[in-house]
Amino acid sequence: MKIMKLAKPFLIAILFLLAANVATAQGWGVRAGVNLASASNGSFGKTDIRTGGYLGVYKEMTIISKLLFIQPEVQFSKQGFNTKTTDFDLDYIQVPVLAKVYLAKVVSFETGPQFGFKISDKVSGSNNNPDFNTFDTAWAGGFSFNFPMGLAINARYITSFTDVIKYDSHKSQVIQLGASFTF
Repeated sequence: MKIMKLAKPFLIAILFLLAANVATAQGWGVRAGVNLASASNGSFGKTDIRTGGYLGVYKEMTIISKLLFIQPEVQFSKQGFNTKTTDFDLDYIQVPVLAKVYLAKVVSFETGPQFGFKISDKVSGSNNNPDFNTFDTAWAGGFSFNFPMGLAINARYITSFTDVIKYDSHKSQVIQLGASFTF
């Protein structure tokens, strides 16, 4: 039962992307890379970076030919943060919906909302397990250097509007560095 409950947001996001395929014949793609995640200051004080990874798929849908696109994505993302005594390891299924602008085909900029569904959490170094929020809303912004044949190198910054832990003021902050390939 728990697996079905966790899989529901992922399946809804996949259906959204499949429905988008009917609307336009633009490219599908895959993206992967490293996360440098931390959290804003809260009751734990300053947090340290936690390194993780992300892997996802996306769909570019044309709004203005060769200039403006909408790019919905579904990705798995390992995030969290560390304090001096405790490691917080959080896994999410994320659904960014980004506006993407291309400049001379070589550089593109993207920004938009991102919705996250926490699928697991692990706390190391502490006896208490905080009450984590299961849903995250955030804003993402970034850029890509685009090469021939669909390859791109990406950088993205994501800042959360939702507290990571209920009843605390920590908000996720993530830098994503990686690559993507559009088919």
